[in-house]
Amino acid sequence: MRKLLNTSSSMMLLWLSLILFSTDKLIAQEKPKKHLDHIHHYDDHVGPENPLDTETDLEHSFPEHGAIFGKPHIGPYFKWKEDLYKNYGLKLGFSYSTMFTGNPLSHNMSAEHTSTTAGVGIYAFEAQWSVFNKGKDWEGSITAVLDGRHQYGHISPAVTPIANGSLNGTDATFFHWDRPYFTTLYWEQKGKKDRFWFRVGNFSSLMVLDFFRFKDGRTSFSNQGFTNPVASLPIPAPSLAMAFNWKPIEGNSLYIAGSVQDNNLVAGEFDWGSVFRNGEVFTGLEIGKHWFRGEGDFDHAHLLVFHTDQVSTSPLPTSSGWGFKVHGTKQWGKLVSFANYTYNTAIGGTMGMATQADHAAAAGLVYLEPFNIKGEVGFGINYARMNPERVRQIRNPETDQEALISTIFPNVRDEGQWAAEVYWKMLVTPDLWITPGAQFIMNPTMNTNTDFIFAPTIKARYFF
Repeated sequence: MRKLLNTSSSMMLLWLSLILFSTDKLIAQEKPKKHLDHIHHYDDHVGPENPLDTETDLEHSFPEHGAIFGKPHIGPYFKWKEDLYKNYGLKLGFSYSTMFTGNPLSHNMSAEHTSTTAGVGIYAFEAQWSVFNKGKDWEGSITAVLDGRHQYGHISPAVTPIANGSLNGTDATFFHWDRPYFTTLYWEQKGKKDRFWFRVGNFSSLMVLDFFRFKDGRTSFSNQGFTNPVASLPIPAPSLAMAFNWKPIEGNSLYIAGSVQDNNLVAGEFDWGSVFRNGEVFTGLEIGKHWFRGEGDFDHAHLLVFHTDQVSTSPLPTSSGWGFKVHGTKQWGKLVSFANYTYNTAIGGTMGMATQADHAAAAGLVYLEPFNIKGEVGFGINYARMNPERVRQIRNPETDQEALISTIFPNVRDEGQWAAEVYWKMLVTPDLWITPGAQFIMNPTMNTNTDFIFAPTIKARYFF
């Protein structure tokens, strides 16, 4: 294992060096073009987009070019949206996203007692109101997302590890909760020349940290090892948080981002008093850089260092810990490659059972706009190994909390888990994404009933 990790670390450093040296001629081209591929658009976003940021959703809440069927229609609704922002500083977006997945019964931990199908639908109402200085220095705004969900499978896709024993699960996005609530509700204050912003309110640190252009689990990769790598990166569910993003050098895309977030809530809870009662937080600091060649054509690298306290409200065993993640993306025309490595010492994380890996790595290729259809075809492989202390808790529990986790996961493997995923994100109509895909998981960590899991997926997202 040590030899494997040393080899992986060396390969990662070599790969990141390739990004740095092959892009040295691009440093002067720090300002990309704006998005101009909509019939209507807000047209005030510059630079690479974090796929999980609400601002990205709002910018893409208009019909887009490149669909298989139809062209973007010019209608009064989208003109009204533009005028609403122009006259009152208010942006609006609406969407419905859904996912359905499953695996053969024989691929589950217990073929007699666990479900095979999982499905959740998400309806979201998003808004951002520029309260003052719209589009200027020192702009202040309020952003909110009302997120409602319904389940139509036997379980939620995001809790499939309980059924099939996969360390990374087959999804990190489609949780189910009982009633709609504000997953996102924050104030954002910008500085001069859009080089600095600060947020405070309810949100997930994934909106700020760990940049990856294909991590939108609603339309791109599904496996947690690519989207929300909660098995090795203990970022909590949306909760009270503070975050910032700063570009210290004018005209340069080097950035420093940080976030501090309450780590005691689970998905579906809204409670700003939790952090004051428990005083336990997740903290992350990231330094990264983009290298631009043009619209949608750029390379990226970042280092994220993090620490998390224990989750005292969890009935399962948790412990504080720290870690780091290195990530890089290199693009050649329509082909984009990526790779990353994460080291983590924390156990438990959100819900007390999500973060269980001490070493994780991922790599893959994504091909943009195949057959001139808006979207991408992606393929990735990830590796994760369960923390030896967690293995001990499952095999030889010493406390009531450890006995509970050993009941949920009665068996565990010594070897690491490998998973592969392939998907095709395609714009079927100007306002509808469809993403078929499949996952192939080898040596599922908590499942000794089978050495292989096959899980096909189908996702859709309608936006307007």
